[in-house]
Amino acid sequence: MAVAAVALFCILATLSHALQVATDSGPNQMRPCRRKADVTIPQGLVAGPPAEKSVQCNWGGVNSYFLYALPEAQQDAILRSLQKYGLKVVRIFIDTVSKDHKDSGSFFVPHLEPDHMGQYDTTVLELINKLMVKVQLYGIKLAIALHDRYSLGCYSCDGYQKDLQLNCIAPKCSRLNDATEFYKSNVAIEFFDKRLRMILNYKNPLLGKRWGELKDVVAMYEIQNEAQGLDSSWVEGWHCARANVIRSSISSEILIGTGGGRTFASSSRLEHFYCPDIDVVTLHDYDSTSWTQMYGGILAARDLGLTYGKKVVHEEFGREHKLARPDYFYAVISAAVDLGVPFMPWQYVIPANNRDDDYEFDERQAAWPVLVFGVLQANATPAAFTWSNLELCTVA
Repeated sequence: MAVAAVALFCILATLSHALQVATDSGPNQMRPCRRKADVTIPQGLVAGPPAEKSVQCNWGGVNSYFLYALPEAQQDAILRSLQKYGLKVVRIFIDTVSKDHKDSGSFFVPHLEPDHMGQYDTTVLELINKLMVKVQLYGIKLAIALHDRYSLGCYSCDGYQKDLQLNCIAPKCSRLNDATEFYKSNVAIEFFDKRLRMILNYKNPLLGKRWGELKDVVAMYEIQNEAQGLDSSWVEGWHCARANVIRSSISSEILIGTGGGRTFASSSRLEHFYCPDIDVVTLHDYDSTSWTQMYGGILAARDLGLTYGKKVVHEEFGREHKLARPDYFYAVISAAVDLGVPFMPWQYVIPANNRDDDYEFDERQAAWPVLVFGVLQANATPAAFTWSNLELCTVA
């Protein structure tokens, strides 16, 4: 896509000024370069109903899924950067982390249930307890995926994979790892619901509350990252039943999110919008290669959200190749901004690795100023949904 290449010089040239103006005069004063009015709906797409009237601005965040496993200096650098540039939410997983994962200097963290279902190693929860204190100090909130589907034998193999004897092909993930049994087995469901309750009732002694009460730290709990991804069949109702379990253990001010799917289609299944206990339908998409696909996928989900009273976040998108990433970010983010939908690219790590076959980025890469500029644009644009649990700017 060439559109971002045309705009990137303008973004870089005005970003410093825009940040100063936004700081001094509020987000509505920041109007350099390309504006929302310049963005047109692609031919053949028809905009759905207008977004809800909202005095809140739109917002951006990032994925940094193993942030708690990084050395403290790197955690501080990431959170300081998010705070400085106005990003509101950082998403993490309760998952295993390998030593020096993605050349980050991370330390090893075991699965919460490493060997058997229901047998817990709470190392990861203790690390997140410490991270929670940090994010609160920086004014950032967490989105926490309570499990990762790809721990069921894809990128790693946890106690559920072992006890259910699912095919373990880690670390190379593919459809050879079919985890359908995890979603069908009554025994696995019983233990997974126990896991959800255990996490949400876990005490953070540093903050004096259990996790389900930490509304000042956690914006959203997610059922599972990309549940049922790569599986041979879909188990209807699994998400909604798990959301009901979570609902009974958390403050009403903490949202419940789906955790996304591998595509727009699997992320925005109608059953998610029907479910009374799901608050946020989270979109994941790495396949779209045109503006039309990107805009159309976000638009369709946004309109379903407005129809059924759910919020929508474009929670995961990314590109492997560094040189292609700025154009891609610009296309996705400009679509999300135009539609009033929050966005969270994959993934922000300091330091990002230099491999061209991975998705990490940091401030040294050209994708970063595109993201920051997108956040500034979002802050000057009305949100499609009301986010009462986030401290957001207002739009006149």
